[in-house]
Amino acid sequence: MKILILGAGAVGGFFGAHLIKSGANVSFLVREKRKDKLRKSGINIFCINGEFKVNPKLLDKNLSVQHFDVIILTNKSYDLIGAIREIMPYVKTTAIIPLLNGMAHYDILDKEFGKEKIFGGTAYISTAMNNYGSIQQITSRASIKFGPRTPKNINIAKDFYEICKETEFDCDFSDNIELDLWRKYVLIGATATSTVLFQKPLGEINSTTYGKSLIKKIHEQCRNIVLSKGYDIGIEATDYNLKLITDKGSHLKASMLRDFESGKQTECEHILGYLIELAKKNNVQCDLIKAAHTRIQVGL
Repeated sequence: MKILILGAGAVGGFFGAHLIKSGANVSFLVREKRKDKLRKSGINIFCINGEFKVNPKLLDKNLSVQHFDVIILTNKSYDLIGAIREIMPYVKTTAIIPLLNGMAHYDILDKEFGKEKIFGGTAYISTAMNNYGSIQQITSRASIKFGPRTPKNINIAKDFYEICKETEFDCDFSDNIELDLWRKYVLIGATATSTVLFQKPLGEINSTTYGKSLIKKIHEQCRNIVLSKGYDIGIEATDYNLKLITDKGSHLKASMLRDFESGKQTECEHILGYLIELAKKNNVQCDLIKAAHTRIQVGL
């Protein structure tokens, strides 16, 4: 199986490096500036259980068009249109697995390539790139969950799952990936809203007098918005989310906050804006999410 990963940043680089380490046939499609760095330094991973380095195979767009069985998207949501243009020549009978935050991108990808080619995919990991381009794993969990959203391409999905099982990260094959995606969206929405609103890690917010109750209220608003779309995330997912986001020892910040504090473009519209849009359509309260959205718009 030939795998193409669009992007070799904190997410694509981490999972791609682990796939290469396990023996998978992986190529990366990256910008020229990033390609030059990778040729010189490779991909260096600092994970919870140690560190390692791989020398990635970098796709040369000047060569004849290659075919890939699976294309993994790890770009930011605001780069989605550009990402579609980049992968267009390589999509034939390919399955595409977007590891983007949020849900709004599925409508765009389905329209462009057809729903049968767009698997549901989500990554559970917190990573960051240092100034030298190395990738640091922040939290202990590192996993991918994916699955086809139609009965088609089930064989590709199962083949890719077998490859992922040989890696050091966890991989789950989902029989109900649509629900799993909405469950993750609630978690992302709650984490982004909370940490952006107060510009602190979750643990510091939870250590204040009212922080924990406010975070729980934010999670409730996100959950109710998703419920209005017809997806009940259930007690198990709710308990998991609340345990994670109300931990007083948590150093977790949403990537949206890290980007905001660094003066970079954020995924605010894709994540918080889409939640607010759904809330308006279904008449669901979202005042705390609007407050975080406003904080991003106001700027530093």
